[in-house]
Amino acid sequence: MVQASPRRKALRGAVRLVGLGFLAAIVSFPIAFIGTFLLNPLLGRLESRYGVELTGHSGPADWIFVLVFVVTTLALFAVLVLLTRERSADRSRPPPRESGGTRDVTS
Repeated sequence: MVQASPRRKALRGAVRLVGLGFLAAIVSFPIAFIGTFLLNPLLGRLESRYGVELTGHSGPADWIFVLVFVVTTLALFAVLVLLTRERSADRSRPPPRESGGTRDVTS
């Protein structure tokens, strides 16, 4: 079996990460938009308590949307990377247990 060169593996990994980043950003956009408007009641309470401009007359402030978008994108990117990671050969599944003739059966 022919092994892929380390340079080719690194390039494939980089392309995978960039693709997952774009996917996370695209999927996070509507989630962040909806989530920001769902936070509006909480933001209104925080604004009245601390005096920081969190909501305007037309909804949450732009920096709140950006913050929610970044957090959502990073969280989704981390989940996608963990779900799509390649398993190394030495970390594969453990060998199946051998079934001997004796079995411990409790009743």
